[in-house]
Amino acid sequence: MWERLRDWVRERREHLNLFDETLVARQDNPMYLLGPLLYYFWLITVVTGVVLMIWYEPTTAGAYTSIERIQREVPLGWLIRGLHKYAADGVILTIILRIYRMYFLGEYKKPGELSWMLGFLGLILAMISGITGYLLIWNQRAFWAAKTVLTVPVYFDELPVIGRMGFGSMIAYIFLGGPAIGQATITRFYAIHFGISLVLLILIEVFFQRTRRKRINMSLLPIVLFLAMLVVISYILPAESGRRADPTRTPLPILSDWYFLALYQYVKYTPPLWAGLGPGLLIGYGMLVPFLDRSKGRRPLERPFFFVVGVMALLYFLAFTTLILFNIAVIEREPFIIMNLTAVILVLAFLWELRYRRRQRTAAPPPAPAAGGAAGH
Repeated sequence: MWERLRDWVRERREHLNLFDETLVARQDNPMYLLGPLLYYFWLITVVTGVVLMIWYEPTTAGAYTSIERIQREVPLGWLIRGLHKYAADGVILTIILRIYRMYFLGEYKKPGELSWMLGFLGLILAMISGITGYLLIWNQRAFWAAKTVLTVPVYFDELPVIGRMGFGSMIAYIFLGGPAIGQATITRFYAIHFGISLVLLILIEVFFQRTRRKRINMSLLPIVLFLAMLVVISYILPAESGRRADPTRTPLPILSDWYFLALYQYVKYTPPLWAGLGPGLLIGYGMLVPFLDRSKGRRPLERPFFFVVGVMALLYFLAFTTLILFNIAVIEREPFIIMNLTAVILVLAFLWELRYRRRQRTAAPPPAPAAGGAAGH
C-alpha cells in the first residue's frame, strides 16, 4: 500500500504546477496568466507585510493607533499599506479564478490531482491569513467580523456524537486564546498571519530550487501594468482604518472582507448545526473532488453533476454576497426555500449524470474479439 502511495505521489509530483509555471505556451489565454499573477501578488503581499512590521504594534491598545500612524505619518506608509491590502485581495481573487478554471476544465484529473489539492489548500490558507490579518487593524468592522467567523466552529458542538468532545469550542479557543476576543487573540492572529506566509515561503522556495523552474513565468508588460494598477488603486482608494474596535457596540450588518461576506449570509440563513457543517462539507468536497469524479471526460458537460455543483457554488457566492451587502434576509421564508431548492437541484444533477453515463456506455463500441478466439473460427 505504501509503495503504491509513494508511486502515486511521485507521478503527480512530476506534473506539479503550483503557479502554472509549465503552461507558458498557453498564456495566449488570460486564464493561464492567473498562476504567475498569483505568485506575483503574493510576493508583493509578503514584502510589504515585512516592511509594515517595522511600525505595527500587535496590542489591543496600540494596534489601531499604529495603523493610523502608518497611514498618515510614515513616509509612503499609505502606499505600503495599500499595496499590502490590494495585493492580498489580488492573491484571493487570482487563486479563486484559477481554482474555477481548474474545476471547470477538469484539470484536477490525472495527473493534476496534487496540483488541484495544493491549490485548494492554498485558498483555505489564504482565507485564514486574510481573516487573521483583517483583525490586526483592530477597528470596529474587523473586530465583529472575527467574532462572527469564530462562532462558526462552535456550531460543530451541535453534532450528535463528536459534539460531546467539544471539538468546535476547542478550535475557537485555539484562535481566541480565551473566552472572548482580546490581547491573546490579536497575538495569536499576528503569529498565524505571519507564520502562514513564512512556512509557505520556505516550502515554495524549496520547490523552485529543486525543480529549477522560473518563479514568475510571464513577460515584463503585465508585471509593470499590475504594479501600476495597485499603486493607482492605493492612491484613489486608500486602505481604510475605520473606527477603533468597540466590543460594546454591534454594527448592523456585520461585514468583513469581500470573500467572507457570502459565508456571513449563509450563517444567518442556516440552523447552528448546518452553519458549522456547510463550510466543512464544502472544503471536504473541494479536496476530494479528484477522487469523487470518476468520469473520463474533461469538458464541463461531460461531468453534469460536478458542473452543476460548480455553477451553484458560484451563483450562491454572488447572490449571498449581494444580499448581505444590502442587509436583505427574510429568515422565516428564505432558508427553507434555499435548502429545498438546493436539494432538488442536486438530485436532478445526479440523475443527469447517471443518464449521461448510461448513454455513453450504450454508445460505446463493443469490445474487439480476442485474437485466439478469432483464429479458432
